[in-house]
Order: sequence, then C-alpha cells, then structure tokens
Amino acid sequence: MVVIETRKILCLTSLFVSLLVGLFLTSCSQTDGRRVDMLNERAYAYHYRNLNLAEAWAKRAFQVSKDYDAGRAEAVNNLAFVNIVKMQYARAFSRLDSIDAMTDNQVELLIADIQRMRVCQRKSKNKEFYDYHERAARRMKRIREEERLLSEHQRRRMTYAVSEFHIVTSAYYYYVGLEHQFVKSLETIETDVDLDQDTAQYLNLLYNVGAGGVITGKQQSEVNQQEFDYLVRCYFMAKQGSFTFWEANSLQALSEHLQNPNFRKKLVKDNVQAIKFLNVDDMPDSLLAGNLAQRSLDLVSEFGDVYQTASSYRTLASCYWQIKDYPSAIVCLQNALNRDKAIGQAPDLVASIREQLSVVYAAINDKPSSDFNRNIYLDLQEQTRQDRYLESRAEQLNLSAGQLNIMIAAVVTLIVLLISLLVYLHYKRRKNDHNSSLQPLLEPLVEWQRQNDSYQQSLDERYEEIQEAYHISLLEIQVNKKRNLERRAKIFLVNIITPLIDRMLHEIARLRAGGESQEVRQERYEYISELSDKITDYNDVLTHWIKLQQGELVLRIESFPLQPLFDMVAKSKTGFLLKGIQLNVVPSDARVKADRVLTLFMLNTLADNARKFTSDGGTVTIEANTAAEYVEVSVTDTGRGMSADEAAHIFDHKTIQDDPERKSHGFG
Repeated sequence: MVVIETRKILCLTSLFVSLLVGLFLTSCSQTDGRRVDMLNERAYAYHYRNLNLAEAWAKRAFQVSKDYDAGRAEAVNNLAFVNIVKMQYARAFSRLDSIDAMTDNQVELLIADIQRMRVCQRKSKNKEFYDYHERAARRMKRIREEERLLSEHQRRRMTYAVSEFHIVTSAYYYYVGLEHQFVKSLETIETDVDLDQDTAQYLNLLYNVGAGGVITGKQQSEVNQQEFDYLVRCYFMAKQGSFTFWEANSLQALSEHLQNPNFRKKLVKDNVQAIKFLNVDDMPDSLLAGNLAQRSLDLVSEFGDVYQTASSYRTLASCYWQIKDYPSAIVCLQNALNRDKAIGQAPDLVASIREQLSVVYAAINDKPSSDFNRNIYLDLQEQTRQDRYLESRAEQLNLSAGQLNIMIAAVVTLIVLLISLLVYLHYKRRKNDHNSSLQPLLEPLVEWQRQNDSYQQSLDERYEEIQEAYHISLLEIQVNKKRNLERRAKIFLVNIITPLIDRMLHEIARLRAGGESQEVRQERYEYISELSDKITDYNDVLTHWIKLQQGELVLRIESFPLQPLFDMVAKSKTGFLLKGIQLNVVPSDARVKADRVLTLFMLNTLADNARKFTSDGGTVTIEANTAAEYVEVSVTDTGRGMSADEAAHIFDHKTIQDDPERKSHGFG
C-alpha cells in the first residue's frame, strides 16, 4: 500500500508539472508544427505510463494545432487511445471517425484504422474487424511505396503503426483460434519492424511473445523457459522505464505461467536470480502466482485500464482456485464483472469470466449458480467465437464482382456502339454508290486531279535529275581532293629531298676539290650513300602512300624484329657526327606487328627531326621498351624542346602555308 500511495503522489506531481508547462505554452499563440509534434510525442510517451498525462498532453496538442491538420489528427488519435483503454468505445469511435474529414495524412488515417481494429477485436465484431484490417493493409502498402517522402516524425509514427497493426492482428487471430496466423503476425514484427526507437512497442512485443503460443517446435519445458525469459525481460525494462501498464501485464502473465504445478518448481529452480529480483524469493512456490497476480491487479487498477483490470481479477481468481480458496475466487470474478459495467462491451472476456465462475460454483456444489453462468458463457461463445472471417471475405468478393459486372456492361455497351457505327457507315457507302448520277458533275474535278498527278510526277523526275547531278559533283570534288592531296605530298617530298640533294652536291664538290685524307674522303662517300638511300626511302614511302590513297595497295602488316630497322637508322650517323651530335641506337630484341616500310619511315622522320633541333655536343637516343601488351619505341634528344606555351597549343589547328583556307595540327 505504501508503494501505491507513493505512485499516486508522483502521478499528482507529474500532472501538476504538466499543467504548469501547458499554461506556459498557452502564452505562445503562433501555430508551430514542430511544437505540436513535440506535444504529441509527449502524449504518446505516456500511453503506457500515465493515462491522465497522456490525455493532458494530447488535449494541449489539439488546442494549439489550429491549421496543422496532421498534428491535430495525431492528437485525436492519442485521445482515442485513452478512450479505448478506459473502454469508452463510443467516444473513441466518434473521435476516430472525425479524423477522416480532418486530414489527408495517410499515416494518421492508418493509425485511426488500426485503433478501430482494436475496438472491434475487443467487442468481438469480427466482420467489422476484417473490413478495417483490409483497409489498413491497403493504406499501409500505399504509404510504404512513398515512404522516402515521410519526415522523421512521420517515420516514427509509421513504425508505431506497423508494429501496432501486426500486434492487434495477432491478438484477433489468438482469440478466434487461428494459431498459425497469430504466430505469423508476431514473427513479422521481429523480422520487418525496427523497434529500437520505440520502447513501448518493444515491450508490447516482448509481452505478446512471452504470454504464450508463439514459440513452437521445442519441448514444453524449453518453451516455458523461453516465455518466462521474455516476460522477465519485459518486467525489468517496464519497471526501469516506468511503463506501469507493461509492468502489470508482465506480472500477470508470469502469474499465469507459475499456476501450472508441473512447471512451477522447475521455473523457480532455474530462475532463482529472477525470482529474487521479483521480490518473491522467500515465498512458498504455491503462493508465487497469487502474489504476482495481486501486484499486477494493484498496478493496472492504478493505471486505469478497465479491460486489463478485469483480466487481472480473473488471473487472481485462478490463483485462489489453485489453493482451493473458492470464496475468494468468486469475489475476484464478481469484481471483474461488476467493478466497471463497461466490461460488458468485451463479450469475449466476459465469456471467459463466466466460464470460470461456473467451474468455481461447481466446486462448491452450487449447481444453480454454476448452470446460470455456464448458460451465459455458452450464449456468449455462440456470439463471439463464431468466426465471420469468411462472411466478410464473401462481402469483399461480392463488391469486387459488382465492379467487374459494371466493367463488363461498359465493354458490352462499347461493342454495341461499334457495331452500330459499322452498320451506319455501310449504309452511307451504299447510298453513295446509289447516287452515281452525280458522276458527270465530278468530271472536272477528276480531270484536275489527273493533271495535278502528271505535274507532280514531272517534278519528281526533275528532282531526281538534280539529285544525280549533285552526287556527281560531290564525287568530282572528292577526286579533286585526292589529286590535290597527292600533289601536295609530292611537293612536300620535293621540299624534303631538295636539301638532301644540296648536301650531296656539297659533298661531291669537296671530293672534287681534293686535298683531304683518304679516311675523310671515305666518310664523305658513306654520307653521300646515306643521303641517296634516304632519298630512295622517301620516294618509296611516297609511292606506297599514293597507292594506299588510290586503293591499289593495303597496309602490309607483318611480325618482324626491330633491330634490322635500328641498324638502317644507325647508318645515317654520319649526318649526326658532321653536326657534332652523337647518335646512340640501343640494341633491342623486341618484335612488333606493323608495316615494316612505314615503321622505318617513322623512325627516320623522328630521328631527323631530333637532329635538326639538337645543338652541337648533344645526343639523340633511339630505343625500344617491351611491355605486356605493346612495344614502346622512343626517340629522345637533348635539344631545347618546346616551351610551356608551345606545349599548351600543340593540338591547336594551324594554317597550312600553301592553302590558307585549310588548317591542320602540323604533325607529319
């Protein structure tokens, strides 16, 4: 009793503080969505802690929401939750119905449907439950398709909605005896819903799993132990977080587990530490269940849940039944029925209480009272246990069939209209054929059409002739371009060969002048031979290139070693020595696949270019480096190279000297 009084004092203090905060918030007249969300979050936080505070915060959120319809709807949902716990079902339904016209926020509309499901489950309205279940499932699917658009607050509400949907569904399946669907609904929460941020719903899950029926496929003793573990975890977390409702429910479920004498001793023996923390470690095994049931009743009565209060009385009566205290059991069951007349709205719970009363009266040989309660129990069973799932499903199918009938009727109507149109067109065609007497009047039009067709044909022929002439002109232009290209190539070759001929004439003149040693004269002969070979190479390349352009020759790709080509380039070292440059050809055993002639031309061109731009005393190096997929041939020199500005514009187009209208990169 001291604990209960202390809790009442704490509750009154919390309520007083809440009212003070509410008065402070009243001074702010501006509607602020975040502020409304904060008030609603506080109301939700007290759902399973203190109903009075939950209601106070929800009312405050409703008052300040103004034009924030989503926050207003959330506040109404919170208020409806309080009404449901207090079994004020008519008031709850009225509030939930008002949400439909209040907002188009799908998350809050989903939560309203789920709360209607809970009321229908409590009132054993199976058909209505299924209707709201189907509507909530469709709405939940639509929300998940656009879940990325939800705000952080709406995501938390969605987590609550999804978990609550499966928990309410599982409770419904449990009471109508559909065990497979009951287990599947709870397993869906464990796999698909993240409850890390919602302790209340996590406690809800722990309680439902621990209460029994979910864990299967093991020995009964193992199942009992696991369920006991879930309930103990629920109790400790609820007590630590001041979730009075779940603290009471876990104690009630633990009491029901411990009422079975076949498992009570083993559970107590295997869970000594847990029993100690439950403050019943020094109590006889036979009284454990009753102690827990009494504590559960005290807590849930303090909390104000009418339904769970009656359920706790029923559990306590079972404990008295276990110790054969039948009068006390009857008192508890009568209290369950009469303490609050609202309990009559839950026929399923009333039926279980009446059944228990019948058994207790039979134990004390009060047959009239036993029969009286048994008859009431049977009547309620007929009303509540009759599963209207198929009936509701049939109604849904009838609705779908009606929609299909409308669609079929529309299709048939369209077919009739199409047939009518075809008949009308056929009639018009026959009528036009019948009026052939109008043909003489149409002769001028027919003649005009004939002349127009003839003129159009002549224009088409003229157009084809112009197109042919245009294509011939394009071909002539291409041929002229090829000819000009060949001429420029020949001129380019002449410009290259002319300096070589000048060098040869210079060397011949020096030989004729005489007066030099035999060694020097031999070097001049070798140099003249190199120049002659180079002129021949340029001539061969030009001939090769012209044939390629004319389509008379294709590239001759072959595999060959690079060293013979390096040896041929090395023969021109005299020209390098005369300029004071050292030609360094590094031996290589690499093989390449290419055109041998053009490769040699490339090496000669690059080497000659390096000789031009390397000053006296410099070095030109030719070498080949072999990689996994290719061979890199490099010609490097110690010349001045290009400036940064020249390198930056190396790919710019440059005007060709012999044709100012044409531009090129300037590469050879």
